[in-house]
Amino acid sequence: MKKYAKFFTVIAVPVIAASVLFAGCKSCKGKAVDPPPENQLMRDIEVPPEQHAYYEAQSRQVIEEYLEVAARYTDANGEVDASNSEVVAAASSAAAKLYAFACYNERYLDKFVFFGDQVGTTDVSGFGSATAERQEYFLRVNESENTCGYRYHRTIKKVKESSGTIDTFKSLFESARVRMTDKTNLLYRFEGNDIRYGEHNDALSCDVLTCNWRTGSDWGKADIEMVKGSYLETLDDIKADILASANGDNKNIRGNINILADNIVKYANIVVDEETGGIFVLMTIDTDVANADDASMVMLKNANGTSGNCLWKGDPSTVNDEGFGEDTGLRIIYALWPNGLFRMYNIIERWEGKMDIPFKPEGLAESTTLVYYSYSDHDCDMTGYLNMLEAAKEQVG
Repeated sequence: MKKYAKFFTVIAVPVIAASVLFAGCKSCKGKAVDPPPENQLMRDIEVPPEQHAYYEAQSRQVIEEYLEVAARYTDANGEVDASNSEVVAAASSAAAKLYAFACYNERYLDKFVFFGDQVGTTDVSGFGSATAERQEYFLRVNESENTCGYRYHRTIKKVKESSGTIDTFKSLFESARVRMTDKTNLLYRFEGNDIRYGEHNDALSCDVLTCNWRTGSDWGKADIEMVKGSYLETLDDIKADILASANGDNKNIRGNINILADNIVKYANIVVDEETGGIFVLMTIDTDVANADDASMVMLKNANGTSGNCLWKGDPSTVNDEGFGEDTGLRIIYALWPNGLFRMYNIIERWEGKMDIPFKPEGLAESTTLVYYSYSDHDCDMTGYLNMLEAAKEQVG
């Protein structure tokens, strides 16, 4: 990934969406339980996946078609002229397709895990401002001949700094929750308090948020089944699924964006690693198109807990013709393994809308979300979490 380091110079200082602030946690009243150690999470993010990617052939074809165009437009040094209009058009189309294929590959995997770290600031009219962090850890094992289906989904939100009224009530805006699905379709929830920074994770280069866990509600209730999804053969099928699932909780698309909406990618730059065959992509999203897209608007509103209008908000005067600038409204950077599976993605966005809290004030949020994936047996091992669940079951009775 070192050869791609120059792309990270465009990433703004990490900031976070208001959903981190306005989703509080009720007091935890269940039985105390300890999770497995957290310093070994995502140890194998640099290990190539061995699993089959269902859209590998389609992804490789998209890259080849882009390279055919790019090869016709080079600069004096023989490098691809990334600013050429034909190259930009080809890259933008390819980047959208590759992102969609990567997201929907997850439907058909035996197992995968990702860790997301979202950090940033929110200004709320009349309430003050806050800097907060949200970490998400999602591990899924689909049912097969050899195993039941399981899920371990943890989200922890912590306010780091605050001012104004938010400072007085910031503890109400912190939360910690685990949703665990056991034996394919039974849901168990844990709630956390005393949220704090725990052990440093070397692979992720961050301190992992932790807390004291207790059993919560939704104990042993029916949940969605942890099974592979039905295969969607074409991009049109995927586009239809994005639209159909936009208002639900079981979406496959990442980033709350209908990436296959017409002309939604304004600019893209694609770099192919000739040694590994993997790719690195930068996309600048046309927020005028995104804000006019019904599916994107529904996903953005639901994800950020807003009422009324909720729009990505950029400042075109700060963005050059290549899509770079201090404030673009929405930018996505991602890397894929040669077979098209995600290595990582980074979403940088800025939006405004009314908050679903008393008086429904206007808020302006800027956020960066950095997500790493792993597919190894070690990182996808559910044993420790299942032991945690069995111990909790014994206490609950």
